[in-house]
Amino acid sequence: MAAKSSGLGALACYESSSEEEGPSPSRISQHSRSHEIQRSKHQEDDRNAATLTLHNCKRKHDDTEPSIPVGKSAKSTHSGNFEKRTLLPSVPTDILQMFSDREVIEGGKDKPEEHGGRIRSFPHVAGNWATHVYVSFGPDPEFTAGVKHLLSCVEEQLQLQQVEDYHISLSRTVPLTFHWIQPFIDSLRETLRDTERFFCTFQGAKLYTNDERTRSFLGLEVTGGHDQLLHLVQGVDSCLEEFRLQKYYKNPSFHMTVGWCVGDVHEDTQQVNQKLQDSLAEAQEEFPSLGGFLVQEIKCKSGNRIFSFPLR
Repeated sequence: MAAKSSGLGALACYESSSEEEGPSPSRISQHSRSHEIQRSKHQEDDRNAATLTLHNCKRKHDDTEPSIPVGKSAKSTHSGNFEKRTLLPSVPTDILQMFSDREVIEGGKDKPEEHGGRIRSFPHVAGNWATHVYVSFGPDPEFTAGVKHLLSCVEEQLQLQQVEDYHISLSRTVPLTFHWIQPFIDSLRETLRDTERFFCTFQGAKLYTNDERTRSFLGLEVTGGHDQLLHLVQGVDSCLEEFRLQKYYKNPSFHMTVGWCVGDVHEDTQQVNQKLQDSLAEAQEEFPSLGGFLVQEIKCKSGNRIFSFPLR
């Protein structure tokens, strides 16, 4: 019995040790199923994470891109959006300042009472600037005193006002568009750059009227320097023609205006003509500066801007 019991114990021990050496087939199957379930769960988590990431990316894309309207292709919508986003070039400062002054904007109406009764030679157009080319002259006190004396000699016949700006015209007053001012000035500068200084002398006085016959002028007639002035006019005319502006008179009577009045006094010219000549001869003896001057500079006034062209 003892031997038999000993054999059963050994068998039990053997079975026990056999079980420890490796799992039974049923336990292997159960472990495999558990591993498969866990792996499936990890795969599902990965798929969910990928789906969430894709969804977030799509939301960001939708926020930055506008939705496509029904009935319009993506291509046409994108083109329309591009056109809306296109920025126009900024307006140049010079253009913005052209009509910044209220007086310039509303300057179309004549106000003769503010200009000694004078009226415009041509209608005002916004953006056009009255432009005039002339020989500049800065008188000395003797010259202005001589002019005052001359005007007083004919004040019984003509009530003339003494001018403040003495010059000899080389062009009519013409309207020049704002954006052409600088190109016109550049053209003038090129034309006049080789012109040399010369003397102008006065002999005789004459009454003139403007083209509209709204103003009359007393001028000192130029004798010496006439050819040089004519040459200057030809150069200025070429610049005016370049910009399709009216040229100067064909046979100009060069003169320096010293007095003016409103209206046409041409009918009275014959009555005062002889007295003017006698008065000028007398004034030139007393005031030698009335005899003439040295031409040193040409100027162009456009609106309220003055451009200078010194002679050589």
